[in-house]
Amino acid sequence: MSNAAATQRIAERFYELCSAGKFDDAMQELYADDARHVEVMEMPGSPYKRITAGKPELLRMSEHWNRTTTVHSSWVGRPLVNDDQFLIEFKMEVTASEGPMAGQRMPLAEHALYTVKNGRISEARFFYSCEK
Repeated sequence: MSNAAATQRIAERFYELCSAGKFDDAMQELYADDARHVEVMEMPGSPYKRITAGKPELLRMSEHWNRTTTVHSSWVGRPLVNDDQFLIEFKMEVTASEGPMAGQRMPLAEHALYTVKNGRISEARFFYSCEK
């Protein structure tokens, strides 16, 4: 199977799970054990750094998000695949329960670039603006 075909398979499954709101399931099923997330910047009030590595730490980060964030609506765009990478757009409306934006309902929009190696997601890089 070519890189692009393997990446397309992973991207479609990722889209399927995330569209159903199963973000943690997508991480459990599709991420490599040593996968990492690279954020645009460290977020004020967040216990996480700009780069978080290892599936257990990523799952802890996701659990923290789930515990401290109410998601009012979410939308996931179709993946765009290029060789061993795919790009997905996410849109959400959320209210955080802690940090500098606690209690404020706000829209979020980001693009995420995923890299696939050996049939698993090895890295996710997130692109977004924190400006209003």
